Amino acid sequence: MYSYHFREWLSFFYFYCIFGWCFESTYVSLKDRHLTNRGFLRGPWLPLYGSGAILVLWLTLPFQETPVLVYVVGALGATVLEYVTGEAMVRLFKVRYWDYSNQKIQYKGHICLSSTIAWGFLSLLMVYVVHKPVEQFIFWMHEEVVSVLTFGITVCIVYDFSNAFREAMDLRAMLIQAEQLCAELEQRAAEKKRVLQAAATFAKADVEVRMKERREHAEQSKEQLLQKVEAEILQLQERQEQLKERMVQKARMLPARNPGFRFMAEIPDAAELRERMHRLRKQKRLL
Repeated sequence: MYSYHFREWLSFFYFYCIFGWCFESTYVSLKDRHLTNRGFLRGPWLPLYGSGAILVLWLTLPFQETPVLVYVVGALGATVLEYVTGEAMVRLFKVRYWDYSNQKIQYKGHICLSSTIAWGFLSLLMVYVVHKPVEQFIFWMHEEVVSVLTFGITVCIVYDFSNAFREAMDLRAMLIQAEQLCAELEQRAAEKKRVLQAAATFAKADVEVRMKERREHAEQSKEQLLQKVEAEILQLQERQEQLKERMVQKARMLPARNPGFRFMAEIPDAAELRERMHRLRKQKRLL
């Protein structure tokens, strides 16, 4: 396993890319009950599986005699690759192709404990079970056939990746425009809120000013009305005093002719009028 050449490493990479696509697409299709093409590319390959397999093989080659180290190194290496790939996809394309946010122990949705544990067992499975038949199959094939297949798959993957990259960048541009639009809408909503608040404050202040003016006007009207009433009361008091004097003088002569005579209405005297004036002034202060 230490004597692999670049072409052989590339062949392993493509094999695991295709194998990973078949495995995951089949699993997801059965789970969702409809055909699903998994991955960033359109073709039947998942570079993440190929990269993970090559990384695990490269890291675990020195420890293949110790399964525990193969498990630990493979789990950590695959987890680091998964995190770096996920973070790069988010930063570059602003999209997620997997999300572990619903897991109890996870980090940024890119990696989680259950996935790391699974990567460890998959590393053991690949190193001690899967890779040996794959190695034998690649070595069994004729070198020219391997070269032709490798070249053809490389052309297809490069073409597929260039199209997917362009589409992803277009999607990224639309996402950025959507974010800018949302931010502008939020800004406009905030401005509208501030305008409404300012208008409400102005209207309240205007109402208060108007109420104050009306209150002052009412106070002035009340003062004027009270002064007018007081003046009229004084005039009435003088007239009533005069009328009382005339009626008293007149009444002095009536009992002699009509012993049952009495006034049907009481004529208040000056003291009672002053008491009424006092009550009016008191009511004025209360108002």
